Amino acid sequence: MPDIQSLKECPHRQDELAEYVKGQWPKVQNVVLPVIQESITSKDSLPLTFLLLKHGVLIGFYQLIEQEYVTRKDLSPWISPLFIDRNERGNALGSLMLEHGRKAAGQLGYEKVYLTTDHILFYEKYGFREIGLDNFEWGRPTKIYEHDSIK
Repeated sequence: MPDIQSLKECPHRQDELAEYVKGQWPKVQNVVLPVIQESITSKDSLPLTFLLLKHGVLIGFYQLIEQEYVTRKDLSPWISPLFIDRNERGNALGSLMLEHGRKAAGQLGYEKVYLTTDHILFYEKYGFREIGLDNFEWGRPTKIYEHDSIK
């Protein structure tokens, strides 16, 4: 079974994660990479970065951040982004990471957790509810979803 580890627990993997993002997910590197360092140095607060490891190999990650790059700023925290290697999809790893994110938010005292997506019907399978439409700060529309945290 894959393992989820906080980057705070294994800061020596910071460069590996940065290279993974640049190689696998270059479109998001400008927003993900700055959060990586900040998530190592933050003290019991957001942002947090979590690695999805299978037999010690990085196969995905997600970040729990205070604010998403949408116009709506009254919601927090956000699971953004969440990525799994293409060849590892279909193995319920998304469910594993979403539940982990809900627990991490709950441990920090949050009642809800949010995400944005255009993947219709994926997050609904895991109990996320659409609560409205918004736009990213650069203008692209998106849907906002919420779920209760797990305490």
